[in-house]
Amino acid sequence: MHGIKENSNLLRILWFLINGIFLLIGYLICFDESFIWFDSILDIDFKSGNFYRKSCLLAFGMIMYIRMNLTTFYLLKRKIQIDEFFGVLIAYFTYQIAFVLLGGWNTTPIGILDCAGILLFFLGSYINTYSEIQRKRFKKDPDNKGKLYTLGLFKLARHINYFGDICWVLGWAIITHNIWSGLIPISLTLGFIFFFIPQLSSYLEKKYSEEYEDWKNNTKSLFPYIY
Repeated sequence: MHGIKENSNLLRILWFLINGIFLLIGYLICFDESFIWFDSILDIDFKSGNFYRKSCLLAFGMIMYIRMNLTTFYLLKRKIQIDEFFGVLIAYFTYQIAFVLLGGWNTTPIGILDCAGILLFFLGSYINTYSEIQRKRFKKDPDNKGKLYTLGLFKLARHINYFGDICWVLGWAIITHNIWSGLIPISLTLGFIFFFIPQLSSYLEKKYSEEYEDWKNNTKSLFPYIY
């Protein structure tokens, strides 16, 4: 819940453990020969998938795992609701396992489109994490207590961290070379536009009043300089 500070350490530890388990399962599906029974169940040969594509999928999973732990244990100092807890678990499953299932079997060599996906993933990861670090530093300064953070990357869009999420998830989807993967970043974007952003905007408007209105009138919501 926005604005309520609470450790929620048990839920954070569960996120850490379960996300790690999902990452391990993704590795087993792609590379572990003892997991060949899983291929038989789905009638899909994951072991013959392009090595570099599978490696990218798992590398993205590891990077996301590290970033999410940084966020949950250092950057996120508010109460975690149960519905948020399970929603994040669904997201972890989608990224760590669903993307592997959608693209781990693909034998197509890495190409230009994949390079674009890799760049997009790293760009989005940077935008999301660094924007949160910038805001964290601002909030830690006692002189900024009660002030709305509108500097750094947040000058580009009021929810630039969400824009970063969209970028890295889209990059991950591109690596799968599966058109159905496109539904994941699309769903994420719609979730931001119609649920998360209105909810957060309502909270910010009540807390910061005129300061937020001024920011809102001069800064786009999600996509820099566009929307």
